[in-house]
Amino acid sequence: MTQLERVELELEEAVAVLAQRSSLMADFYRNYGLPRLYRDSFDPGRSGGHTEQDAFGFLVETLVYQQLSGSSARAILERLDAATGLQAETVAVLTPEELRRIGLSGPKIKTLDRLCRSVSAAQLSQLASLDDASVRAFIEGLYGFGSWSADMFLMFHLQRFDIWPVGDLAMRRSVQRHLSGSVPLLLPELIEHGEQYRPFRSLAAWYFWADDHAQA
Repeated sequence: MTQLERVELELEEAVAVLAQRSSLMADFYRNYGLPRLYRDSFDPGRSGGHTEQDAFGFLVETLVYQQLSGSSARAILERLDAATGLQAETVAVLTPEELRRIGLSGPKIKTLDRLCRSVSAAQLSQLASLDDASVRAFIEGLYGFGSWSADMFLMFHLQRFDIWPVGDLAMRRSVQRHLSGSVPLLLPELIEHGEQYRPFRSLAAWYFWADDHAQA
């Protein structure tokens, strides 16, 4: 059994539990099928299938997407990928001027430079063997990366099933629409709403994303 087949089997079993527990999750499952916890799916606008990406490349992708619309981030990422293949050795040789022409801002260029100089392939390869808290601590300890990038990495690169990305605006908007009558939620309230979906909060989060995208 391949890794993808194993994950999809586990997804089916987990979604069955969620659907029994929550009528909302059951409705989402009927409307959107199984969650897609792989690289192409953290941006619903580009979700077209399962493609591989290494840890460095995935971190670069989350950096590009920080505080940008999906369409803007996709355009920049396409140019960066074409120029570098999102590999550390090729990213590192681009000058700040070249990166700026690709579309990266000054702060993101600085973050990318720090990432190339301070993180080794060996360090990144070990992340898959760490627990969620240790992975989160590592990524949030990197210059220019925060909780959102850590959540995306855990969910869509390592395919961890129990992540609740409270810093994601699309998920927050969807949770508010469905669970609070669109009344804005404080952070502790948003966290509390996620508790009902343990240990499969990543799957619930994906469904809220999918529904938000469908409403756009």
